[in-house]
Amino acid sequence: MLFLNRKSTFAFILLLIFTGYLQGKTIPVAPTDNSILQVKITVQYPHFIQPWRLKNPEVRQSTGIYIGENRVLIPAQAIYFYTSIEIKKPDSLKVSTAELERLDPDLGLAILKLSEPNASKDLKAVTFPSEIFLPGTGLVMESKDQRSLEEKKIRMIRLDMDSYSSGYIELPYIEVQSEDKLDGVGELIVDATARIPQGILYQFKETGTGKVIPSFSIKHFIEGKSFPFKGFRFKPLIDSATRNYYGLRKDDLGVLIAEVYPGSSAEGILQLEDILLEVANFKIDPKGYFDHPKFGKLNLSYLFHNTNDNESFFGKKIKLKVFRNKKPISFELELKPLQESSIRIPYGNSRFQTPKYLMLAGIIFQELSEQYLTEHGNQWRNRVSKELLYLNDFYRIKRNNNEGKIVFLSQVLPLSGNKAYHSAHQIILKTMNGTPIQSLDQLQNLVKESNSPYIHFVMNDGFEMIFKKEEIQKLNAEAKQSFQIQKDSNF
Repeated sequence: MLFLNRKSTFAFILLLIFTGYLQGKTIPVAPTDNSILQVKITVQYPHFIQPWRLKNPEVRQSTGIYIGENRVLIPAQAIYFYTSIEIKKPDSLKVSTAELERLDPDLGLAILKLSEPNASKDLKAVTFPSEIFLPGTGLVMESKDQRSLEEKKIRMIRLDMDSYSSGYIELPYIEVQSEDKLDGVGELIVDATARIPQGILYQFKETGTGKVIPSFSIKHFIEGKSFPFKGFRFKPLIDSATRNYYGLRKDDLGVLIAEVYPGSSAEGILQLEDILLEVANFKIDPKGYFDHPKFGKLNLSYLFHNTNDNESFFGKKIKLKVFRNKKPISFELELKPLQESSIRIPYGNSRFQTPKYLMLAGIIFQELSEQYLTEHGNQWRNRVSKELLYLNDFYRIKRNNNEGKIVFLSQVLPLSGNKAYHSAHQIILKTMNGTPIQSLDQLQNLVKESNSPYIHFVMNDGFEMIFKKEEIQKLNAEAKQSFQIQKDSNF
C-alpha cells in the first residue's frame, strides 16, 4: 500500500513538472498557498437621475488574487466609485488598505496596489498561462469571512464570446457549470488535476451556470496590454433571397457588413454591404461562425478580439476575404483598440464616469447614457422615452466623426419662473438660439457668450422654451436653495 502511494505521488509530481514545462513559469496553486484574499470595498454610486447627488454608501465583498509586486487582481465591477478598499488574508485579523492601480472596463478586471510595502509578506503570487484545458474539471478557490480557503468543483464546458459586464468589446469566456452554490465575485479557477490557473469566475447564476475569464485574457491584461476591436458590425445572411441579391451562390458562405465604426480598424478597409467570406483563412458561415480546431464553433469576433499568445493577431495584420460588387477581394486589416471617442452614448458599465449635468433656469440638461435609462428600475425599457430608448439601442457608436453627444432635458425643477414648462421631460435638445447642440460643454459656452437678451431652446419634437438671459441665473439660484443643489453644473 505504501508502494502504491509513493508511486501515485511520484506520478503526480511528474505531471506537475511536465505541465510546468509546458506552461513556462506557470506554477500550480496549492490549497495551502497564501494567494486568495478577502476584499471589502466601500462604494458610493452617483445618482444618474439626480446627478447633483450621491447614493448611500454600500459595502461590497469580493475575492482578490495576489499576482506579485504588492498587486491584487479583482473584478472591476467591485470597485467602481470606491471610497475605501480593505484586504485581508484568510485566517487573519489584520486588514491592509489598497488603491486602484489599473482597470480594464471591457475585460472587467482591475489591479489594486497594496498601500503598505510589507503587506504582501508571506503571500504567493499566482501566474496565468496561455493554455486552457477544455472541456475539463476545475476547482473554485474561494475565501469568505474568517474561514479558511474552500474549494468547490466546477465543470468547464466550452469557450464562447460575449461582452463582460456589459462592456463594449466581445471577448472570449469559458462557460461553466456546478452543482455547488458559487458567488461569481472573482474566485480563482484551477485545473482539478494539475492545479494550473484556468481563469477567474466573474458570473454565476442560480441555474448553476456561470462565466469565467480565461487565463490567456488575464495574462494579457496583467502585462499591461490593451484589447483589439474589430471595428464593424455584421448581420447573418441565412435567407436565400438576400444571398441571391448579393450574387452569392447556394454553397457560398459569409456574412453582411452592416456598419463600420469611424476611427476603428475597419475604417477605410471594409465597406457597407461587403460580404465577409474568410478571416485568417477560416471560412465564415452565414450565421457568423467558424470552425476552431480546438474549441469548435466560435463567433468570428474571436479571430479579431482573442488575445491568446498562440493565436492572436493583435499588433499584426489579419487576412480578410470579402465579396464586393459580386467579386472576391483579399486584403489585410491591422487591429487597433476601441477608440473611446467613437462612443456617442455610453452604455454597459459606467467605466468610472460620473453623470454630467447643466442647470439653466432650473431646468436640468444631461448627456444621454444607458446608466441614466437603467436607473428607472427593472422595467426601465417601458418607463423611459421611446426616442431615447431607440437612440440607445441603435446609435451608441458615432456614424461619423462630426456627431456629438445626445443632450436632452431630463427634468424641470418646479419654480414659478419656469411654470410654463413643468410638463417637459426626457426630450432631446436640438438647438439653442439656432445653433445645433452636441455637448453640455458647448451648450454652457453658448449661453455664456450669447449677446442676445433671450435664450431660445428648440427640442427635437418642435417644443420651444424662451427665457430672458438675465432670468437664468436668478432661477438657478432659487432652484439651488429649494432643492439643495450645490452647483449649476458638475463639469
